[in-house]
Amino acid sequence: MSSPRLRKQFEILFEHFSGQNADTQLDDVTGILFCTRRNARIVLNKLEEEGWIEWHPAAGRGKLSKLIFKQNRNDVSETLARRYLEEGRIGHALNVLDKDANRLSSVIQSYLGVSQADGKQVIRLPYYRPLSMLNPKKPMRRSEIHIARQVFSGLTKFDENDELQPDLAHHWQQVSEMEWRFYIRPGVRFHNGELLKLEHIISSIESLKSANLFQHLSQVVSPSPWVIDISFTQPDHRAPQLFAENMARVLPPESMRGDDFDRYPIGTGPYSVTTNNDKRLILTAFDGYFGYRPLLDTVEVWVIDEVHSTMVFPSLADPIAGARSDIQDGIDLDPGCTYLLLNRVSGVAKHARWARYLTKRLNSLAIFRKLPEDTIKELGMIPAHGMKPGWYHQPTDIPVDDDEVTVADTNLTADEFDGEIRIAYYAEHPTFPEISVAIDALLREDGIRAKFIRYGVDAPDFHDVDIWIRPMGIASNREDALAGWLLDYSDIEKMAKPEEFARWRALVTGWLSQSETRFPAQEIGKQLVQHAQVIPLFHCWLGISKDHCGSLQNAKCNALGWFDFSKVWVKPDNQEVSE
Repeated sequence: MSSPRLRKQFEILFEHFSGQNADTQLDDVTGILFCTRRNARIVLNKLEEEGWIEWHPAAGRGKLSKLIFKQNRNDVSETLARRYLEEGRIGHALNVLDKDANRLSSVIQSYLGVSQADGKQVIRLPYYRPLSMLNPKKPMRRSEIHIARQVFSGLTKFDENDELQPDLAHHWQQVSEMEWRFYIRPGVRFHNGELLKLEHIISSIESLKSANLFQHLSQVVSPSPWVIDISFTQPDHRAPQLFAENMARVLPPESMRGDDFDRYPIGTGPYSVTTNNDKRLILTAFDGYFGYRPLLDTVEVWVIDEVHSTMVFPSLADPIAGARSDIQDGIDLDPGCTYLLLNRVSGVAKHARWARYLTKRLNSLAIFRKLPEDTIKELGMIPAHGMKPGWYHQPTDIPVDDDEVTVADTNLTADEFDGEIRIAYYAEHPTFPEISVAIDALLREDGIRAKFIRYGVDAPDFHDVDIWIRPMGIASNREDALAGWLLDYSDIEKMAKPEEFARWRALVTGWLSQSETRFPAQEIGKQLVQHAQVIPLFHCWLGISKDHCGSLQNAKCNALGWFDFSKVWVKPDNQEVSE
């Protein structure tokens, strides 16, 4: 790596000779750089190794040597900036560019996107935070779920059209109302080269019993090689769909996992994780993948930290989305929403009067009016009137014509309210801080103090929070994707009154047990809102940026705001088809 001192020495020479090639002597260089003849030779050799100059020494004292400048000052500083960017050292890159934010933006933009080098197809995407939790057995955010789908395999999976497809299981059949048989592909290997064994799959499936969605799972056995029989304690006509859930990905045994498995997981999917730190995530195509080997060789997700992101991009909320005016055709609303989750168990909203106040005061339109216009435009935010786009659900027991619900109207006693609402949200999120400011302003108008709890990987204790600002993060446009979200991913079980959660769980159970029944998505969404469990806030538009993904073929934005890396490829520029 070239040192800042070497760059400075180049600039001194460049400035002295006005950037013009020159006939000079080594003694002249020693005077210009204030160093010995030996050090001057070392500097000239290093500058030549970097490709910044050519130095043709003349034989004999007094003869003139030839100094040729191969790059100018801007070229050198931008070359160094790119090297610093490769190491994730954005601050250093800015320094070598003389703290010129416009030049930094130009260098980063030229480095991101699609490129081909040494026959390899590479894409570099910007993101606003590290992707550090890639273990499907633990709580994951939307983007981590997408990465996990590239790294791990399940028995089944959903394709880009949300159609169920084979994965580790190449076929399956329903043996009875309470038993399914899955036929497993032989010869599948993990990224470390180890063979996937049936006991690995059985162990992963059995670990699902602790999840609400799989609580009816009874037994997993192998009656013959590469065949698995899964039985349930109650009728289940949807098992193949359930095993496409993120939590149902097949993981290696504990003995195969390192201490940093959450960051560096080992799976059987099309990509392996080769680098994952606070600066970059690098995925490399897995040559031993049992399916079609990805055509895109490397995917790099670059973390542009908060300090520098505003210099480079207006927003990094979506990894593949640029300005909304720059998004290609085929945009769609995300299948869920950002919402408020009320603590109806131990929070102040356990009191009906308080819950009614919150649902009225913190409705989507009220918060929307408090948000900065630039944020609304950049993220394509629109108020949500239900949990999914197109739904319209309102809380019950709130008069439609009552426009002046205040804290005084709730008649709360001192035992019910201590004067402070505790609101928790992800610290690293592009909109949650601004939503929290809007909520704070609305509550202050009623004389209510809000205490905001920002958290990262480890969330605060559920009993210590009154309201959560949450994203749904649904991985599919299918309505039955609400099943896993409701029962496991949303934490609603911890926030809802037991009798109400039991009623919502029963809706899912009824759907599982009937082969012809449509998933009761609307009913679930309606009850969550009507019972003041959630307050839907916003939907956002999802699309693909031309700048970052314009030359990719088959890039289709999915429900998580990304595209399937394993399905895209780069079409070479300026390639004409001869007739």
